[in-house]
Amino acid sequence: MRTTRNPSVSVEQSALSANHKRTKISGSIPNTITWGQRILQLAIQFTPLVVILFVWELGTGAFGVPQFIEPALVGKPSLIVKELQQLFSEGTVFKHVFVTFQEAMGGLILAMTGGISLGILLAYSPQGAIITLPYVQVFNSIPRIALAPFFIVWFGIGLLSKILLAALAAFFPIFFTTYQGLQSIERELVAAFQVMGANRWQILRMVVLPSVLSWVIAGIRTSLGMALVGALVAEYIGSTKGLGYLLMAAQGTLNVDKAWSILIVLAFISVLLDWGVRVLEAYLLRWRPNPREL
Repeated sequence: MRTTRNPSVSVEQSALSANHKRTKISGSIPNTITWGQRILQLAIQFTPLVVILFVWELGTGAFGVPQFIEPALVGKPSLIVKELQQLFSEGTVFKHVFVTFQEAMGGLILAMTGGISLGILLAYSPQGAIITLPYVQVFNSIPRIALAPFFIVWFGIGLLSKILLAALAAFFPIFFTTYQGLQSIERELVAAFQVMGANRWQILRMVVLPSVLSWVIAGIRTSLGMALVGALVAEYIGSTKGLGYLLMAAQGTLNVDKAWSILIVLAFISVLLDWGVRVLEAYLLRWRPNPREL
């Protein structure tokens, strides 16, 4: 008597066995990086920054050294630290940080929705890609800063114009990485799963999504900074609040140290957001082998 074998069960079992083997291999190799090595790595990374700040401070006339850098033009590290302390002691900077964060995240969500959707649509519609891709490339070549005045005129100086400009700035990296990720899926792997009897849902869940997810996350990481820049540019052109408004006010009064302090706050926000995406990437792609373990 012949017994029929469920194809879906075999696909699941093969995937589970592969994951089990990968787990055993990765678990058998210990992590060779110690805390001492991590501290040494951080020290090497921060050494150039410390040297630059020290030379910068000396050049502005600190410690009795003859001045060879004009602090009115480039600022002074010690005064920048004082401006940072003043910004946070007054507490008003948190309101402006929240406004810029809200604009950037709203734009990023719109860009993710539109970019991922259009990337999937064009990847599975070759004729649509032939028609649409040239227009996408043309719009991508237009500088975002050149469109900022139009967005202010069309949508006003409120929140909407800032969100839309941030979405436009962040859209293209997400779209291109999604489209390229879907194009790079190995057809032989899909065919192998089809031979084993996998249905469309199983192929989507076990082949397509794992393959394209790393591409999408890479696009999101790139788009984070671009969304912040888009919101900042829109605030710089026309706004009454936000970090872009603070930066414009500082530069308008020739307060170079305050302008640097605002840029440092922006950089810290960008690094923090990138760290959050890294944590999310490590969780969603935890099935991938660690490169150090290969």
